[in-house]
Amino acid sequence: MSMRAVWDIVRKAPLKDLVNPNKLRLFYKVWPFTMVGYRRLANAHHLAGLIEEKGLEGAIVECGVWKGGCSAVMAHQTTLAGSKRNVWLFDSFQGLPVPTMSDGDKACDLVEGNATGALAPIGKCEGTYEDVRRVFFDVLDLPEERVKVVQGWFQDTLPEHKSTIDPIALLRLDGDWYESTKVCLDNLYDKVVSGGYIIIDDYGHWEGCRRAVDEFFEKHGINVDLVTIDETGCYFKKP
Repeated sequence: MSMRAVWDIVRKAPLKDLVNPNKLRLFYKVWPFTMVGYRRLANAHHLAGLIEEKGLEGAIVECGVWKGGCSAVMAHQTTLAGSKRNVWLFDSFQGLPVPTMSDGDKACDLVEGNATGALAPIGKCEGTYEDVRRVFFDVLDLPEERVKVVQGWFQDTLPEHKSTIDPIALLRLDGDWYESTKVCLDNLYDKVVSGGYIIIDDYGHWEGCRRAVDEFFEKHGINVDLVTIDETGCYFKKP
């Protein structure tokens, strides 16, 4: 890792984290495997610790893994606490699919207006299964038997696998687009335990993600406090 990246971690860390060398060392190790930035990485780290402190039942599930750095941090926190909870990782490992018109102008510009919603890669945000294996098992030496990786588009994999997923204590959604976020909420929200946490990585950045969340809340009469992480990410506790 470059010294610039090390400086980027240190300058974004709050004072309380600068006296926590174990946390900074962990973030240093996973930094090449994540795009979420310091505050969203720290949030995932914090909530993973919180579900252990509260003794919440259930798995950690991440939809939209990229190279696995953020999910590896969550898994690492629960492993330190002696937990044997499973970690489910869903990703196409082909990058983002084609957005739809519901994703707004900024997303449509990425595909020159051809926002058909096709389940085909557009060459953005591509991570590989090998990257995930490397950060989980080579870099952090996490127990392989607890990690369940499901490759494919959410629209195909979530309906097929939701019945086999454990109850969920911590759900992190990083699918960017309207349809990707909607299908995750439709299939997984009911599996999150009461008092569990749901992170929406792209709520403040992508119009489609925000629309999918807002529509889901309205449709199901869900009234929660969305806690801002940074300019794009937020999370809430399930009632």
